[in-house]
Amino acid sequence: MQVKKGTLYVSLAVIIVLGVVGGVWYHVNYGKIYYYGRVGTMARSEKQAKGYPNAYYYRITGYDKAGRMKRLEVGSFGGHRFVQGRYIKVGWSKARKVVDYRQVMWHQIPQKAREKLPKPGNL
Repeated sequence: MQVKKGTLYVSLAVIIVLGVVGGVWYHVNYGKIYYYGRVGTMARSEKQAKGYPNAYYYRITGYDKAGRMKRLEVGSFGGHRFVQGRYIKVGWSKARKVVDYRQVMWHQIPQKAREKLPKPGNL
């Protein structure tokens, strides 16, 4: 069976367009944006089932590398409490919300975000 060149090109174009659209959709919904903030007081805690550590939640005002603000609610993993005043880097995606977090030092925060955050020593 012989396939016409025109049909082959159209099929290839459709596959490429679907791949690009799928990639853009994935990036928009699951691609991480990093926000930098400073840990304040605990917003709430949740008691877990017996044998599991409690969950602690903090409301953090974060700023991306361009200085755009986002209010985040970050829950601690494994029952650990955050230390007030420490700086935190939060990975966020549209579909999954807070994906990950880690403590960072002041000099690791991008300049535009640093301009919006309180300097070390100022609570």
